[in-house]
Amino acid sequence: MTDREAKRLEKLLYYVLGRRPDEFGLFPVNGLVKLKDLLKALNEIDGFKNIKAKQIRDFFAIFKPEKFVYLEEEQLLGVRKEFADPHIYKTVFEAHPPPWLFTPVRPRAWIKVAEEGLAAEKIILTPEKDLAARMARRRGALIIEVDTQKAMQEGAVFERYLEKIFLSSWIPAPALRGPKVDEAFRARYAPRPKEKPQEERAAQEIVIPEKAIPFRKLTKGRKKDPAWKRERRRRHRG
Repeated sequence: MTDREAKRLEKLLYYVLGRRPDEFGLFPVNGLVKLKDLLKALNEIDGFKNIKAKQIRDFFAIFKPEKFVYLEEEQLLGVRKEFADPHIYKTVFEAHPPPWLFTPVRPRAWIKVAEEGLAAEKIILTPEKDLAARMARRRGALIIEVDTQKAMQEGAVFERYLEKIFLSSWIPAPALRGPKVDEAFRARYAPRPKEKPQEERAAQEIVIPEKAIPFRKLTKGRKKDPAWKRERRRRHRG
């Protein structure tokens, strides 16, 4: 990576992580995002569609940009708090969210979510369908619509993060709108039951024919007469 390429990457990372992560569908936790999530967002930007994790790691290892935090072991990165826009650390309770918000849900999860609702520590939503589509593609997910008024009637609470991200921890099923979960949908996306491990074939019993035992006398010396013979002999003597 040349100095010019490094400067260009640094400028982009500073904007994505320290100014407007919401524009990229990212919600930093304590100012940090996962490297894998950042890469998926960067790969949507012209000029960075082929950037790899190794290039990001090399950028931090070689150039050591002072404005950033990079936790190599945890694979987390962000802009140091003293250099970042303070608003990236804030969420605001939103009493009047947009009528409709969008959130990605994986097809397999949607089978359950459609019946039971959506619950998570932080559900990331956006009012922009284009941004929702990008977020969904990153995860191989569906775009699910959320009726915010219906959700709030049942107790859901929304927060706003910067301009393009809203957050919640629970959205009831009646407020969600997505593909119909019919038999065809289940057949395509429902998790298949795990196959039982193939039973080991019963070991065939190997019968070893007994060798013929040669006749042999079991007693030594002369075999004793039966009692009736001894009795008859005694009578003849008498």
